[in-house]
Amino acid sequence: MKQHPFRPRDLLSKEVAGICGVARLTDKARAAYAGEIGKYKYGADSEQDTGILSFLGISEAAFQEAAVRIDNDIKLGAWILDNCGKSSKEISAFNRKVKLWWQNKMLRGTYRDTYSKRRRQLAQAKENRHLSGFPHNSWFPH
Repeated sequence: MKQHPFRPRDLLSKEVAGICGVARLTDKARAAYAGEIGKYKYGADSEQDTGILSFLGISEAAFQEAAVRIDNDIKLGAWILDNCGKSSKEISAFNRKVKLWWQNKMLRGTYRDTYSKRRRQLAQAKENRHLSGFPHNSWFPH
């Protein structure tokens, strides 16, 4: 059976602690610990990770230890909220900041180009699937 390469959750996912980026950081922390992170950067090697950890006020080592020890996202989220000391207002502001940063990044350079290309490919594939069910009679425009 072919094994899929590691891919962390999306940056905008709020599945862990209700904070953007924490689910992705969790996946990367666990993968780095297991030696399966592949092409991804974790912790001090990643600008995103250092920004998230800085906001949380939790060290890379403490976060990774907790992510590995607590294998349940809900319980890990509770641990993070207990240890970061951030209010729901601060978390909401951080989430807005991350979302805005990501949207701006998507509108620039390669991310935008890659995203647009992938959207066109998916639209074409959908159109091809839709048209494949039609008979190729003369009444059907080619």
